[in-house]
Amino acid sequence: MNPEIKLKRLCQKGHASQLIGKFLADRTHPLAIIDLNGDCLLGDGNEGSRQPISVEGNNLGWVCGSPEDASLLAAFISYMAQKEFESKLLAQETLSKYKELTLLYKLGEKIAACLDIDELADLTLVEARSFLPSGQDIHLGILLAGQEDGQLTICAGQGELFQVGSQLASIDGITQQVLASGNTEIVNEVWQDPRYQACGGSLGNIQAMLCAPLKTRDKTFGVLSVVSRSSVYFSAAEAKVLNLLATQVALAIARVHLIHDRVAQERLQESLKLSHSIQMGMLSTAFPRFSDGQPIDLFAVMEPAREVSGDFYDFFHLDHKTLLLAIGDVSDKGVPAALFMVMVKTLIRAIAKQHTQPHQVLAALNPELCRDNEASMFVTLFLATLDLDTHILTYSFGGHNPPLYVSRYGIVTMLTGDSGTALGIIDGVSFNSQTLQLNRGDSLLLYTDGISEAMDKDYNAYGEARLCELLTGLAHNNAQELSDTIIADVIAFTAGAEQSDDITLLALQIGKQ
Repeated sequence: MNPEIKLKRLCQKGHASQLIGKFLADRTHPLAIIDLNGDCLLGDGNEGSRQPISVEGNNLGWVCGSPEDASLLAAFISYMAQKEFESKLLAQETLSKYKELTLLYKLGEKIAACLDIDELADLTLVEARSFLPSGQDIHLGILLAGQEDGQLTICAGQGELFQVGSQLASIDGITQQVLASGNTEIVNEVWQDPRYQACGGSLGNIQAMLCAPLKTRDKTFGVLSVVSRSSVYFSAAEAKVLNLLATQVALAIARVHLIHDRVAQERLQESLKLSHSIQMGMLSTAFPRFSDGQPIDLFAVMEPAREVSGDFYDFFHLDHKTLLLAIGDVSDKGVPAALFMVMVKTLIRAIAKQHTQPHQVLAALNPELCRDNEASMFVTLFLATLDLDTHILTYSFGGHNPPLYVSRYGIVTMLTGDSGTALGIIDGVSFNSQTLQLNRGDSLLLYTDGISEAMDKDYNAYGEARLCELLTGLAHNNAQELSDTIIADVIAFTAGAEQSDDITLLALQIGKQ
């Protein structure tokens, strides 16, 4: 579903409205912005040439006035509407991915606690039905292969076409193809499919089919089948989620057959390992290094306290001379924090395309995290931009602990400024930016409280004072040496005590020449 763009909201709020207002004020001839209802949103009059304002082929309204001015303003507003459309589309996609991950995580939890195949199958159908089209003549079934080839038994079903416990007298050609190939199939016009024409099987008089295999690494032992007796369009997105659900239940059923009393533990551990791999793969690792001839040297490391982390770091170019740096710490730990972290990291990259100042990014991000935040999760953030030509650092706090500035002479100070408020708690809060001139040979250390609050066996904290003392006068040739020294000192301090929190740091050094 494409997002809706409101012309009135676009013209009367934010940076775009200021530019539009200045344009209108600078014209010698009157201009007016008219919506589809004929209402004048901005400007004066309703005369002259009418130039359409459109996005993705949809008309939002018109600019009325002299042809040249009206055409120019209409083009500008259409451009801003397109950017707004793309931003909202990205936000929708991010939310969809977040919901998809949440669905799979919740199903994984339920599967891990269930040791009965019939219950697993029923649970999967309930979850599958939640994202399929509503109000349709849709039937769902989980069909497991029997000992004889070509035999499928209905393990769970919704709708009269799939009666639990019964066997399909014959299998249609589409389902046969899924069993043979192990690939999901979408057929929205079943009667035109040659495989169904050749073999209709027991499922007669159906219009559409979505069929996903139940398979392990070396065996396909059934299918998750969705059919409709009325005309319906199954999308590729629905097929993807159904395939993921089928994979989840297939692995669970296989493990139940192997050993009942270990299914929950093994399922959870595998999910967490996969989550760890995915999360670590999302972190930026293409560090600019002095050894590669770069003017700055950057290195970062993240050590989760559990399999997955609520900490994160990121860095990317806003343009050829501006680098954005980010570090954050989500309030919770484990998979929920990791999911929230993924959303925060994705939104920062999306919002930074529209807002380049750190405090602007935080201000735009906060309401997105506050919206529908039933779990009351929040994140502390530090955002900064570095001008690679002038080495001016512009930064803003979102409730995060201050980074450390290490001058080329070995003097250590904390970055000053308004500490800000953690994001996701209160909508409508404001944020401020500060600047710092970095010089050649200077270093900057961004870190989470997993460093300063690391505990030894007697529950003594490592502390910021110890960190500052370590860095004072410390000789290091690049950011990795600085990071390695800190991690080694924290490990020596904790002396084998269990890691209590996620540890994340990002070090940056300006070239000496």
